[in-house]
Amino acid sequence: MIHFHEKGKEVIKKAFAGAAKGLICTPYYSERGLRLLDPFFGTTEEVEFWTRFSPLDWRAGVADMAALKRRVQLVLDREKKFDIRVSDNLHAKIYISSDETVIIGSANMTWSAMTSNIEVICELTEEDATCFLATLSTFRDRLTPVEAEVFTNYVDVAADAISKPSDGPAEEDEDLNAAIALAEDTLRNSLEQEAPHAPSILPLEIEDFFEYCRREKTDLASEIIDRGLKGKHSLQGHVKHCYYGALQFLSEHQQFVDEIAATPRESFYNFENSDIRTKWIELLREHADEIDKEREFYFHTLRVYIPENLGGICSGGGGASGTLKRVLPLVARMLQESGTKK
Repeated sequence: MIHFHEKGKEVIKKAFAGAAKGLICTPYYSERGLRLLDPFFGTTEEVEFWTRFSPLDWRAGVADMAALKRRVQLVLDREKKFDIRVSDNLHAKIYISSDETVIIGSANMTWSAMTSNIEVICELTEEDATCFLATLSTFRDRLTPVEAEVFTNYVDVAADAISKPSDGPAEEDEDLNAAIALAEDTLRNSLEQEAPHAPSILPLEIEDFFEYCRREKTDLASEIIDRGLKGKHSLQGHVKHCYYGALQFLSEHQQFVDEIAATPRESFYNFENSDIRTKWIELLREHADEIDKEREFYFHTLRVYIPENLGGICSGGGGASGTLKRVLPLVARMLQESGTKK
């Protein structure tokens, strides 16, 4: 049967009361939201928690990884199982209690979603719940497992960087960049296991790019050298991933090289051409899971750095948009100068 509820608070509490195990799937969550399930965390034998793994979400306040860490530690201290799986593409909200009651809808595990927002809350029981449970393995296979101890260790290391006030742009926050890099390193081994290889690109390595930047001798090119070679703001990873992403884009869409290269030499490329913006976003989506191990280039990492309006998954800040907008016209002019063709 399917039962519809206006609010999720009491439905969730009732479903998980005394449950021996449960699955919680929510991209976003808060301390107060998780508190609704504290009786469950305190007595359960097994928890499966599906979410995103993003320090930028944490900084933006849409997820509280420290609050989740406290629940993970509570379960581990009782020598019970806490299974964490993550994906930055996660949007589903699913709550399952002891494989008997399924709650799906639009509500994240936050207090406002469970009490005051206008949400859709659907409670499935009996045959409807059974039918839904049969599809879970499909979702599970698309998520990356993270060991509970690895998650808690990451939160301990990254907490200061996330909670520290920042006066400047998010992209220039060295501590935050370090937290992002550590998050990517934490997931990398799991991501590499089954990731397809990125397609071949024009044979120009990042060292060639830095050499071109030296020859261009503009303030904008010098800034890229400072970021990519000298470690300014700890942005080496941003520069590398924006470079290989731009090179991949212009390898596949050489018809845009001249237009992008015409950007004034001391100006950002602002994606004012909607066709170019659309093709760029399509590139990130089409290659989202691909990696190039030799270059240590991961489309997933590039998407983590890039804000949502440019096809990435960075929320709550500007991400690497400044670096990308500097790099793209430089790469286009480098290709013009080299005459390189795929």
